[in-house]
Amino acid sequence: MASSINKPSAEDQKVAGKSVAALRRISGRTKNQHLMVFQVEGTVISVPRKAVMLLEKVLDEMADGKSVEIISSSSEMSTQEAADFLKVSRPHLVKLLETGKIPYKKVGSHRRILPEDIQKYDSVLREKRRKALDLLAQEAQEMGLGY
Repeated sequence: MASSINKPSAEDQKVAGKSVAALRRISGRTKNQHLMVFQVEGTVISVPRKAVMLLEKVLDEMADGKSVEIISSSSEMSTQEAADFLKVSRPHLVKLLETGKIPYKKVGSHRRILPEDIQKYDSVLREKRRKALDLLAQEAQEMGLGY
């Protein structure tokens, strides 16, 4: 199951920036690797350190004005969830699945995809794009096109 935070407002960005700075100060002082304790509106909350690190990352991305999506790695995604993650149409994702570019399994008539397989495909695709752009920039420089 995926949880999303769409592009944060300017106010959310400001609050996220202050919050991540405070969390980093707190987490930098403690040596405890297992949990951190916060007091929120009079209630004490114990949070595992790894969850605090994830929260720091979410707040950092929000402070930069970016959307954030968290996907549980133990769950399987539907084709629509996977398409939403990759920001492609569901029919395009189905073509990627059927051509073997992304592994999947069928549960009845439904296709299910592991989040790590979607993330791996996304990482490989991003790397290919980066290399292609680097090559184009290099060629433009060699041709003296002012890039």
